[in-house]
Amino acid sequence: MKNIFWAGFSDDERHIAINKIQNTVSKYGDIVDFHLFSDISLSMAIEIEELKIDKLYKELSKVIGLEQAEYMNSTSTKERKLYLNITFAKGTGNLKIEVPTIPG
Repeated sequence: MKNIFWAGFSDDERHIAINKIQNTVSKYGDIVDFHLFSDISLSMAIEIEELKIDKLYKELSKVIGLEQAEYMNSTSTKERKLYLNITFAKGTGNLKIEVPTIPG
């Protein structure tokens, strides 16, 4: 059984988009891994029952733009691994995280 790969994009601010995506995915499956690439993109691995994949796609496409994907039309409860890559339109490629100074 082959893995599923989806690609999407968001015009929202990165933190807002990630929150929306996380809330949507949590209704149907579990995020088991993720990797941020500066503030440009995010890749995540999702474990989900096969019968919930079409519902996730439909719901997620309301939150972010998704490339066209084939519908599974499955009734199987078998766990599948889905890989989702999201590009943030407002990313600059120059993510800076301020670290507070430690007194002393």
